[in-house]
Amino acid sequence: MNKRIIFMGTAQIAADVLQALLDAEANIVLVVTQPDRRAGRKGQMQECEVKQLANQYNLPVFQPEKIRTDYQPIIDADADLIVTCAYGQIVPCQVLDAPKMGCVNLHGSLLPCYRGAAPIQRALWDGLSKTGMTLMRMEAGMDTGAIADTWEVDIDPCETSTSLFAKMGEAAGKLIVKDLDALLDGTLEFTEQKECEATYAAKILPCDEKINLDNCDCKIYCQIRSLSREPGGYVMADGKKLKLLEVRYVPGETPGIGVFVKQGKKQFAMGGHEGLFLLDEVQLEGKPAMKSADFVNGKGRILLNTKAGS
Repeated sequence: MNKRIIFMGTAQIAADVLQALLDAEANIVLVVTQPDRRAGRKGQMQECEVKQLANQYNLPVFQPEKIRTDYQPIIDADADLIVTCAYGQIVPCQVLDAPKMGCVNLHGSLLPCYRGAAPIQRALWDGLSKTGMTLMRMEAGMDTGAIADTWEVDIDPCETSTSLFAKMGEAAGKLIVKDLDALLDGTLEFTEQKECEATYAAKILPCDEKINLDNCDCKIYCQIRSLSREPGGYVMADGKKLKLLEVRYVPGETPGIGVFVKQGKKQFAMGGHEGLFLLDEVQLEGKPAMKSADFVNGKGRILLNTKAGS
């Protein structure tokens, strides 16, 4: 493929798409991604997954702090096509209009459902059994562009956002490779979205991370899975946040909603309304993540038979 492609993305799901394009021998002439950020307890500068992959292939990388005003290297790249996935900034019209064959985006839902910032997490939150990736033309509106193609993805009953992001990244890579030739020669057809069917997937906010134990067990489990492993949903335990990173649900007897108990010798658990949440991995505020057996026989002992608080 000789036609020139700019790829824009930041997170691991975008790196999966970039890898698929590289495996298909797409001519990536520029990678646009977010600036390096400080991360971790020590606050060290960290490159995102897309930049790390681009560096492995010696691809030129552009990291504008604000792409709405800093975009000239994209114009100068003289691309035929721009492909975006999970970039993280609103792309200005000057960039959208730059490539000869336009600018397309891989969005993590079956549009027009779940437009917005968190379609993958919200699909889990809402208890869906199916979602998918959409290849769409980018325009000024929020995920409102015409649709070219979709790739459906099944959501398993125990799916977490971590596992679903991995499946969606694989689907996105397959979708763009499937349609790339048609995109580049201008033969791929696009269909306008039906506005009457549009729904919105709101960004996950800090207030969303606290598990609502007033909900039924099904909704509690969906909320936990949608936040696992990042950012991690939590309940309050002895005045501290206890993140529930890996959880299974078993219907049956319960010690009471929010009551922490020990099952056998190794299992830390929390009561639901009609069953038990088996807490396979947790993280107490200010401490590293711990597997159930280590936690229940260590830091978690003081929590046994107490109740998650507000």
